[in-house]
Amino acid sequence: MSSSIADSGLRSGVQPQDELKKILTVEQLPAMPQSALTVLQIDNDLTKVNINDLVCPIEADPGLVAQVLKFLNSSYFGFQSTISNVKQGIALVGIRVVKNFVLWKAVFSLIPKAKGAEFDVGGLWQDSLRRAMFARFLLNELKKGDSEMAFAGALLQDMAIPMLLKLKPIEYGDLIARYRESENVRLSTLEDERFGWNHAQAGGILGRTWKLPHLLTLIIEEHIEIEELVRSFDSNSEEAAVAISAMLPTDSRNVWSEADLFMKYFKAMLPGKVELIKRLFERVDREFEQYASVIQIGKTKKKLMDYLDN
Repeated sequence: MSSSIADSGLRSGVQPQDELKKILTVEQLPAMPQSALTVLQIDNDLTKVNINDLVCPIEADPGLVAQVLKFLNSSYFGFQSTISNVKQGIALVGIRVVKNFVLWKAVFSLIPKAKGAEFDVGGLWQDSLRRAMFARFLLNELKKGDSEMAFAGALLQDMAIPMLLKLKPIEYGDLIARYRESENVRLSTLEDERFGWNHAQAGGILGRTWKLPHLLTLIIEEHIEIEELVRSFDSNSEEAAVAISAMLPTDSRNVWSEADLFMKYFKAMLPGKVELIKRLFERVDREFEQYASVIQIGKTKKKLMDYLDN
């Protein structure tokens, strides 16, 4: 911990984690929509629930119904006939896909949308979606773990960043500006040095405040712990997939500063499977734009394969 705000907090008797909790008090945060809370609490195994348990809270929110049906009827799924009701859609694409969409829309509605010189929230969602697709495809390829949980965790791994910018605009804004100017340092490293806490820990607080599923909150909170997670891939495949996805290129930077580290950890996590990287990158590039348009995320400047080719 450097001689910074974190040190001054310790001298005043305020622990960094206490400061973070004070910043992210319930009073400072928007509330998760009730319809989304109800949907998220439903079991993921369709054989254990009545499908109407999922349909009812969605249909109780007309705006959410419209969004879900638009999602299900998008070109991404490519159904030949129109899906006219939520129940039919869930039966076709599965409970997890619909739950993840509801989760995304709910969290998206809670995150500050402001775009400033120091940070572009739209760019954050672009990076997050690319990482989410990578984590999902990785576990699907390996037939390990819960690929939809990994997708959700990777999509929301950095959700605390715009919230911290809103609640701590000067100090955190300065840190983000420093991060953008740096090429070989992780955001969490700068956060830990200056504040004694990081955005992953903040994401854990948000997850618990918004009553997100426990495993999802844990994945968000631990996504920067790459060293530990690559060693326990077999038992923590969702967490490890999200942690390795966090090292993918950031579209706002011209270079992939963590390329060497990504390769190092990927090889340690999956010995002898380095050829899988190209296949995953190609699939993310192929499907990203179509999925991004469904959830209203813009195009990236560069494809993943562009970084790999360089």
